[in-house]
Amino acid sequence: MRIKQSPIKFLKRHLPSGTPDSVDYNEWEKFIKSLGGCDRPTQSFLHPKDLDRVRAVCSDEGGKVFKDNLCISQQPFTFVTVRSTPGTCGIRKVEQERKHLILACEVLENQCVPVHFEGNPTDQRPSNNHDVSTPCFIVDKLFL
Repeated sequence: MRIKQSPIKFLKRHLPSGTPDSVDYNEWEKFIKSLGGCDRPTQSFLHPKDLDRVRAVCSDEGGKVFKDNLCISQQPFTFVTVRSTPGTCGIRKVEQERKHLILACEVLENQCVPVHFEGNPTDQRPSNNHDVSTPCFIVDKLFL
């Protein structure tokens, strides 16, 4: 049996309120400490104003099935990736990126929602081979 992941955890990790608008190391260190996220060496943050677009990645409006329960955005997103030394919150790198998102999506209360941010180091893009019709219908059939 597959364990469901939490969309609330996804939102807290990747779309928290108060996200800095800069790539200033000190601002990001203070912010990550305030979240209690010093244990994660790589963290990616989307801008809270993009919440509806992020949610749409799990629908045929904004995403395509990439593989299994992963959906890929039809359009690129701008986000910040922060790399830090685990346990210390010492910031090693703050980088603004523009890439297509790959998100794990699951059905919760009859809605397909993002639950995990998957890395996309080579900026893979949706292709015509990716199904655009109903990502969560496919996910349901695979995992429920």
